[in-house]
Amino acid sequence: MLRHPSRWFIATAAALLLSTAAAAQSTSPSITFKSPSQGWGVVASSNPLPYGKTASIIYSVDRLTACRGNINSTTPGWTITGYYQFNNGPVQYFWVAGFSSVPNPPAPSIPLNQKGTLAVWFENTNRWGCQAWDSNYGNNYVFNVQ
Repeated sequence: MLRHPSRWFIATAAALLLSTAAAAQSTSPSITFKSPSQGWGVVASSNPLPYGKTASIIYSVDRLTACRGNINSTTPGWTITGYYQFNNGPVQYFWVAGFSSVPNPPAPSIPLNQKGTLAVWFENTNRWGCQAWDSNYGNNYVFNVQ
């Protein structure tokens, strides 16, 4: 005798699928810049990155160790700044690590408010005039936003 699935089972399975899909869509995108010990990898949580979301930037400060130094042994005399640009437009920036003139700066992130090409790169500077860059051998890290 062949039994048909109950309506309860079908409704439960459908609800589970919908909640799983909604959870996957609500996950915040991220871009991870791994440390040298992790192979210097750069990984986006999805390709393309989802338009309209905000991507968390997970940056290993071990990538830019030049230009370090502290003031009074406790205050960083250096800052890592992230830069980004959509479709060769205006350059925007955000604090990543080190000294910040703003108390409790926000976690590094990029609002994905434009579709197309997103370029990202990083700079470490210090109060003594040193400057170092993290880009893909002179080319910025590039991602697609759709």
